[in-house]
Amino acid sequence: MILIVGATGRIGSATVHQLSARGIPVRALVRTPERAAAIAHPGVEPVVGDLARPDTLDAALHGVTRALLISPLDPRQVELQGNFIEAATRAGRVHVVKISGLGTALDSPVRSGRWHAAIEKHLEQSGLPFTHLRPLFFMQNILRFAPAIAADGVFVGALRHAKVAMIDIHDIAAVAVATLTGSGHEGKAYVLTGPEALSYQEVAARLSTLVGKPVAYQDVSLGGLRQRLLASGMPAWHVEVQLDFAQALSAGQASTVTDAVEAVTGKRPRTFDQFAREHLTAFTDV
Repeated sequence: MILIVGATGRIGSATVHQLSARGIPVRALVRTPERAAAIAHPGVEPVVGDLARPDTLDAALHGVTRALLISPLDPRQVELQGNFIEAATRAGRVHVVKISGLGTALDSPVRSGRWHAAIEKHLEQSGLPFTHLRPLFFMQNILRFAPAIAADGVFVGALRHAKVAMIDIHDIAAVAVATLTGSGHEGKAYVLTGPEALSYQEVAARLSTLVGKPVAYQDVSLGGLRQRLLASGMPAWHVEVQLDFAQALSAGQASTVTDAVEAVTGKRPRTFDQFAREHLTAFTDV
């Protein structure tokens, strides 16, 4: 049995959907019974559990041989995902596929990268078989700008002219499915990107062509970005994580394209143009 932790999130739900579409039984961890409706697909068994309540995880792991570990950004992420690793260790030989991200290193300037690195180290030292997946930047992050683009034709960031090798979440899910169902991935770490690296200025140009009107990117200082994020109601700790991301991205830390998606799945990852066409109405409907 395969268990998906974070089954109602963006990557988790896409992975559940792809496994279900292939007729592969999957168990989906949800925090409340009400959240199970979001992943109601054939062959999907919802199970209630919470990383913050370790006593709920043993039953969820019963009979599980492979698991996808992903959870939202949280200052307690090392503790929360560590609870799952300990539960998986009690369950037996569970191959854990962990989703990490940008700047994963114990000495990373990106604090979430340090969190992911600490969790990866815990997993590696647990004795469990593991695979690390490290997507650098989601194409879906651009959808946060869609309302402003639709209304005013402008989006704001602090990346200067840096290029970002962004990836569609569905390609991350495809790699997750391949590592959860295939062989030869134990002990591996895959850095996941799309097929090209684009600056936000190039993203604006692509979107201009797509929507048929000018779209501009406005670069602001990190201080300006902090003010905007705080004004939006984002918690202060999350704002600082976002500023870490902006600094790392503007320094080119996500500019290198890898072939990991094609190497693992046998298929080329989606281009930004394909992603943007699929979400055209988000960029045009006011």
